[in-house]
Amino acid sequence: MTFEILAAVVAITVVRTSWTVVRPIPHDVEPAIMPGLKNIRNVLQRQTVVSGRAPYGIIWYAINLPIARAAKFNGRYWILYLGLLDSIFLWLSWTMGWLGFLAYAFIGTFQLFRAPWNISINWLILLASVSPWFLIIAPIAKLPVGLPLHAFGDTERAFFFKHNFVYYGLLGTLWLIVFFNLFLPSIRDESILVQGFGWGLLLASLFIRRGRNTPTHAS
Repeated sequence: MTFEILAAVVAITVVRTSWTVVRPIPHDVEPAIMPGLKNIRNVLQRQTVVSGRAPYGIIWYAINLPIARAAKFNGRYWILYLGLLDSIFLWLSWTMGWLGFLAYAFIGTFQLFRAPWNISINWLILLASVSPWFLIIAPIAKLPVGLPLHAFGDTERAFFFKHNFVYYGLLGTLWLIVFFNLFLPSIRDESILVQGFGWGLLLASLFIRRGRNTPTHAS
């Protein structure tokens, strides 16, 4: 079984890396996330405001700033490093069984391609398998705890912006999976199946709606 897990982790990591190299990165990374990481010291010293640039907690910055520095604040490299580091957590997710592994792989891959700023929150949630306290730490890291109070306004606006509710919802789904794995393991797999079915319907409806709203051009 160990070989199968290793093979799955390697395959997923290769696919993610290949996609990140050749595909456009999420549009918020370069204009918002990278400047937010660069300016965090000025924000903490109240020399500038967050203004929509990475309005997350000080724990989030403690994790992502070293990675961004290693990537020289290049958004694509930052995402690549996140994906490589996430392979460790893919392995750890096996402690939740095959369904838990598949759920983490899907959520992590979706977030990496669409909202890579949430990857480190995934890590904190999954680390609750080591210590349940991380179920509390993860939401604290997602919220701008430790930043000036004005950053909470950015978080409130971000929640209702476009399809951001999907990204928050996926974090909540992973949180519930880990919670059930820790405290209600008898219904863990059933909860994954039910939530997976619900997400399948939601994402399918969003995809169909997006297709209908895409303008067509006469040939």
